[in-house]
Amino acid sequence: MLRWATRSGARLAGGFSGSLLPVRGLSSAETASWEDLALRAVEPNPLAEAHCVIPAARHQPFGAEVVLAAVWERGHLVACVPLRTVRRWYTLAYPVAANQVRRSTYVGTPLLDASCAEEAAVALLELIAGKRRDLGARLLGLDSLRLGGPVETVLRRGAQRLGLACSPWESWERGYLLRRSQNAYAAHLSGRFRAHLRKQRRQLEEHLGAPSVVRDRAGDPTVIEQFIALEAAGYKATTIALAAAPGEPQYFTEMCRRFTAQQRLHALTLECGGVTVAILIALRAERGLFLIKGAYDERYRRFGPGTLLHAAFFDFFHDHTDAAWVDTCASPNNATLLKLYPDRTEMSTLLFSLGTLSDGLFVSNLSSIRAGYRRIKRVARVLAAPKEVRG
Repeated sequence: MLRWATRSGARLAGGFSGSLLPVRGLSSAETASWEDLALRAVEPNPLAEAHCVIPAARHQPFGAEVVLAAVWERGHLVACVPLRTVRRWYTLAYPVAANQVRRSTYVGTPLLDASCAEEAAVALLELIAGKRRDLGARLLGLDSLRLGGPVETVLRRGAQRLGLACSPWESWERGYLLRRSQNAYAAHLSGRFRAHLRKQRRQLEEHLGAPSVVRDRAGDPTVIEQFIALEAAGYKATTIALAAAPGEPQYFTEMCRRFTAQQRLHALTLECGGVTVAILIALRAERGLFLIKGAYDERYRRFGPGTLLHAAFFDFFHDHTDAAWVDTCASPNNATLLKLYPDRTEMSTLLFSLGTLSDGLFVSNLSSIRAGYRRIKRVARVLAAPKEVRG
């Protein structure tokens, strides 16, 4: 839980000021400043915008714990990141102020004003370190940053300037799509696989007795409700489905409504004979599209409807949007999207110390500590095995 009763501000180096703002208690002026910063951000992230985080804080059971670490310069918001302190971060039993303010982070990039990104990053880290006792945190965990991107780069440099230890927790590749002059996004797929996709689509159409069509139903008020039901009926039902967690269907519905009002949401459906067999949800931010959610009808799983919709998305992206790129927002080891999408972006999760000597030493030696822990676990498994298995 948070340890402060009022919105105490802090003076920061370089003429900046900062504060921790409970997201449930933001004023309309603060919300407007947040929305304005998203338009000036050096690296876009719709999932760090007010349109996403405010509904998440409003509807999720832990929403009262979500705060916005906000940095100001002469009355203008120049940096922010939503945070929530957790007692266990991944496998680490340590109090960590994390940007995981939803179960699925997808993209965790803080918003930094493009005109002063590096100085704003330093001020943001200085603010969080100075408020560590209010947060009840000893470390800062920033999940799902684009490795080598402008924000990840200035955060690393900012930590170095402030003397805060920084260590990668994990990194991974995920599927990405860059606009090409011609619609040749599937050229990397083998001829055999493309033929397999055509066969699956033909078999789906024969099974349902009608041609298949792809539609963008972003303006349809029922499509998000349909998506939630489709996801809940499938293999994701007991794990990552929205309906599996209290408050998530409400948060997701409100978020989608907000982005729809700004004409920044796409809800692509693959339909056949009046049956919606797959849905793909995407958010627009600046020149990019973020594929945040997908689901398909398990009854037609043998036809690969989810894969068919992603393949059809290439045409939609090229012919019906002016986006320059697509981030699939895939989790690590998503082999399907790595196979389908021709380009790559590398992601990273970073762990920062917040100023104390012991925590700095821990983060600095994190890779060695984790390697030693894995060796201990391997030895423990061997010792626990029956003698005949150990040989």
